[in-house]
Amino acid sequence: MKVQKGFTLIEISIVLVIVGLILGGVLKGQALIDSARVRSVINDINGIRAAWYGFQDRFHALPGDYPDASATIHADANDGNGNGEIDTTNEIAGVWHHLAEAGFISGDFDTTASGVTTIEGTECSADSCPQNPYYGFYKIASAQKAADAGNRSIEFFTGDKIPSSVLFQIDQKLDDGKPGSGLFRVHADFSGDCVENDQWKVIEPYRDCAAVLLE
Repeated sequence: MKVQKGFTLIEISIVLVIVGLILGGVLKGQALIDSARVRSVINDINGIRAAWYGFQDRFHALPGDYPDASATIHADANDGNGNGEIDTTNEIAGVWHHLAEAGFISGDFDTTASGVTTIEGTECSADSCPQNPYYGFYKIASAQKAADAGNRSIEFFTGDKIPSSVLFQIDQKLDDGKPGSGLFRVHADFSGDCVENDQWKVIEPYRDCAAVLLE
């Protein structure tokens, strides 16, 4: 009779320990990546806000909406209509071109709205808007897309493709941690997937979310 050999309990235990260590390392590594991206988004937001207000202090106008941009910033810049809003696709693209050409942010952005398909959506392109760490696009527009926003105002879009759990962490650091109140809120087009019972989905996060920062 042939003796059939199998794994011993010790060998199985060692394998389970190794698998557990690998899984733990993967999860810990993902947590570290998410934490780094949270810090990156917050740093981007703070930097863009500083540039936004610095531009206004220097030129007494909103970037993108500035009517004398071609005369005072760059000959190729699109002039805004000067109405105090970012209310056209050309002005949305112009925000980043004006800020970059005036030296407030880095980047090379075109003078057209080729990548801006809508005013209130999250769509854009790398030629027209800067990217967030998840390859969505930051945008600034006069809109009413913050959840439960009562009025149209200047809104900063984080861009999409950000997990709801990451937006929750950002919201905790910048605001009140709630997607429907305060200055940092879920983008209304994403609330159905990214929010549950008036809270960001954290335990089972949705991977493609976007938020809005009210100014």
